[in-house]
Amino acid sequence: MQNSDLLLHTTARGGRVKEAHDLIHTMPMNPNATIWGALLSACRTHDNMELAESAVNELIDLEPWNSGNYVMLSNVYAKRGKWDEVEKVRALMMENRINKAPGQSMVG
Repeated sequence: MQNSDLLLHTTARGGRVKEAHDLIHTMPMNPNATIWGALLSACRTHDNMELAESAVNELIDLEPWNSGNYVMLSNVYAKRGKWDEVEKVRALMMENRINKAPGQSMVG
């Protein structure tokens, strides 16, 4: 793991999600799916829906086929009781022909 990756993971998991998001935008290389996924996971843990949406948008650009990204966002919305948003994520998955992988949770 590179130093910038380690710093990001430590910052995000420590609850400093906004700081981790800002750090991503100052990295010398283009952030990959691993980096955005770490931020998304931290957003879910620390209930930051705004930055979770930002991270998912980046992930969908990088990995439009990855159902886990959609499921994670759906779970963020479900945790907050945003059932209309959960349904929008499901509709987007259907529109893009994305199938949820077996074993992934999609509350709702």
